[in-house]
Amino acid sequence: MSVLDAATKTAGASTTKSKKKRQHILINGKLFTQMQKIGKGGSSDVYCVQAENYKQFALKRVKLEDCDESAMRGFKGEIDLLEKLADVDRVVRLYDWELDNEKQTLSVLMEKGDQDLNRILTIALNGNDPRFDPVKTRFWWQEMLECVQAVHDYDIVHSDLKPANFLSVGGKLKLIDFGIANAIDVAHTVNVHRDSHIGTPNYMSPESIMDTNAPTPGGQRTTNNGSRCMKIGKPSDVWSLGCILYQMVYGRPPFAHIANQISRIMAITNPQVVIEFPDKGVGGVTVSSALKGTLRRCLQRNLQGRPTVKQLLSDPWLCPEAGNAVAMTEDLLGQIIEKVYERCRDSKRGLPPPDEVKQYPASFMSKIRHMVEHDGVIG
Repeated sequence: MSVLDAATKTAGASTTKSKKKRQHILINGKLFTQMQKIGKGGSSDVYCVQAENYKQFALKRVKLEDCDESAMRGFKGEIDLLEKLADVDRVVRLYDWELDNEKQTLSVLMEKGDQDLNRILTIALNGNDPRFDPVKTRFWWQEMLECVQAVHDYDIVHSDLKPANFLSVGGKLKLIDFGIANAIDVAHTVNVHRDSHIGTPNYMSPESIMDTNAPTPGGQRTTNNGSRCMKIGKPSDVWSLGCILYQMVYGRPPFAHIANQISRIMAITNPQVVIEFPDKGVGGVTVSSALKGTLRRCLQRNLQGRPTVKQLLSDPWLCPEAGNAVAMTEDLLGQIIEKVYERCRDSKRGLPPPDEVKQYPASFMSKIRHMVEHDGVIG
């Protein structure tokens, strides 16, 4: 019995038909009742549908006459990737799909979630007296990281990470919308062929915006089908994750304050435009040095300098900090001991007097916070 057969199997007596007249849909011979529309995007609509055993699913209906060749490749690629990731718990499950050439429609039957992360954040940020909540943010951050790590383990780059593409299913997040995702052959960089720059500007990495094969005296290089060649890899997903985390902390993505979209895109790719990391988040809540350090590492324009998702899962910020403390590592402790040792063995200055020793705690804590945030060393 297939997964879909098990999910739609009726138990015992036949189901009671609803008195309310609803539209019925057949997908590969299986009957579903169409409920309400729950989403819309481009040439597709998403509906809640119900099987004969009352189990509910999400059904994406795509009008193919409204799709160009690029969009068709995206839908085909999404189905292929969802089938490849069928057993990955952090990816929304694909149950079935059907192409109706006569009606020019594509039906994709998937797992139905409760709400996406965009709605969760919108409610939190637009409510009465919104405040940055480190505990909730840490929870959702780890959920997002585990989702992306699950697909990176398969060497797949999502390429369009944004809050709306994380779906809450039974209290845990799952990734959706693999329309422009790509399977890759290497860990960090791959040439991805696209007809245009696709994605959501607020969350797009600099390298996903810039054409890495810029015009040369001999002309711009393209693929056989005329599409441009862009370098997109796992670090691009890390940048997008950083933008979402920035939004949870400060109430907006890092470049959303730039109203003009062209100017915003230019700012993302311009290394002279500095990203600000204020000490206070939404509602005036203090942002810890460890959290700012995580944000800085994710939002580096130098993609080689960004951490991997696996590294972020063991990042100090995911370990709750007590009060005004900072996370301590063996390397950091070693630096502190070395500095004290060098000071004590300075024959010209002699042993530090009591007044100097009393200043050490505050002095070292200040330097440690700076090091954690900026990935530096104690000076």
